[in-house]
Amino acid sequence: MSKKTTELALTEEQKAILDQSYPVSEESNRLQLPRLGLLSKDIVEESGTGKNKKIKVLQAAGYFYTESDKGETNEEGKKVWTKEFIEDETIDVTIVYHRYQLRKYDSSLEKFISSPIYDNAEQVIPLYLDKQVIKRGTEADLQKLYPALTQKGKPTSDLKKEVILYVLFNGELHQLNLSQSSKWEFMSYKKQVNPSTVITTLSSTEETFGTNTYRKMMFNVKRPIGQEEFELVFENQSLVKTTVENDSKFLLASGTSESEQDKEFDRLAAKAEKDM
Repeated sequence: MSKKTTELALTEEQKAILDQSYPVSEESNRLQLPRLGLLSKDIVEESGTGKNKKIKVLQAAGYFYTESDKGETNEEGKKVWTKEFIEDETIDVTIVYHRYQLRKYDSSLEKFISSPIYDNAEQVIPLYLDKQVIKRGTEADLQKLYPALTQKGKPTSDLKKEVILYVLFNGELHQLNLSQSSKWEFMSYKKQVNPSTVITTLSSTEETFGTNTYRKMMFNVKRPIGQEEFELVFENQSLVKTTVENDSKFLLASGTSESEQDKEFDRLAAKAEKDM
């Protein structure tokens, strides 16, 4: 290698800075998992008006369902996931991991404002609208942008912190997004037991808040997992943790401003020139 080529080559420290700073694509690292969910309200079909109005319940609330890609498309030719309801009102799962996401529905725009899935309150995360970053900050910083009050007058935020569970159902890993009411049930449940060490029975109960009646999820220990179940839990837990590590690199890069990166590159360039 010539002296000129050697002088132009990056140092290991410079390479490390570039590797750390270059964003990891969210799409390529996101787990594309089938979904598991709970129907919180009846699916109904209305016909007629006035005294002739009829309401037919197509699917009663309180039943669980899965959503997966079975190759179906809608009338416009776009791919849609197939929803299949489970006959029983209770199901058994193993919760291998949980993560978080910030979301808010903007009724004036009729669109969601949301963050990527993240793991702790210290991470600097972007907030997206129409796939464009509109703000970056910690969980607390972003929630302060959308202040609100509870019915009791306590400060809160319209940018809700959602809990996302990764659960094994029938031996396959699924993603389960919890409603706000179900979230609090889970947070209480995980204080009592490590969810990855037990079989959890999911059920639901009816709850009314004002004029809104819905079903929320309940969590109960069925039994500890066995040796064969441990292997499957560990394998899928490791899969999720790999995604967590990749997402952490992406968030670290997205939380670093261009000016901060420029300063670091200038410092390294000056150091490299001095060492020649």
